[in-house]
Amino acid sequence: MSVAHDVEALLARIGSPSKLRLPRSEDVSPPLVLSWAALNEVLPDGGLPPGVVEFAAPRALGGSTSIALAAVRAGQARGEKAWCAWIDPEGTLHAPGVVAAGVDLSRMLVVHPPRALVGRVALKVVGAGAFEVVVVDFDALPGAQLQSPTKVNEAAARKKKGWAPEVLVRKLALAAEPSGTTVLLLTDATGSRAVPWPVAMRLELSRPRRCELVVRVAKDRRGRVGVAKTVPFHLAIRATG
Repeated sequence: MSVAHDVEALLARIGSPSKLRLPRSEDVSPPLVLSWAALNEVLPDGGLPPGVVEFAAPRALGGSTSIALAAVRAGQARGEKAWCAWIDPEGTLHAPGVVAAGVDLSRMLVVHPPRALVGRVALKVVGAGAFEVVVVDFDALPGAQLQSPTKVNEAAARKKKGWAPEVLVRKLALAAEPSGTTVLLLTDATGSRAVPWPVAMRLELSRPRRCELVVRVAKDRRGRVGVAKTVPFHLAIRATG
């Protein structure tokens, strides 16, 4: 059975999207407010927007995993039937750290697809409309940090690597729109890219000290970018990353 079919089977076992997703009283989904007041104050709407949000950080202790776990916890806090998902092809998610972050493992779908299928599996999970938050380890996607290919090898490179990253981001944004899902992409801030990605928000993260997290809103769908601000990291729910 393919990974895509495996995901479909898991979704069928969990329940239909109408049972998992919480009813919305408004057409526009509210921002995802974290239990991390200092970080919420940095965000333009006091929380993470629906749609695709990029967390760009150095891979070592950049803080993106901790914020993503806080987002999952906030998504589950929306209701007893609220589910979240994590696409983890490298299998780096540490279960004790997830529990320490206050996440309910019984309402979290973790998928370990092969690298080549990360994009398609992420689209399948987001398109199900069943999850408040979907986290994707985007650096594991083949070609996510590729330099701009020349016109000569562009077609061959994309055939080998699948969708260009910016195309996949657009597909994820469209898939998330009907349900108002927040899709978090964990990326490496040191990587380069050919063109900007069409994300709703891009946060640049770093941890100069273990007790501090530096956050900069580098892109916002309404153009509300800001300067780098430091927030206390000890206020975060304990987690790795």
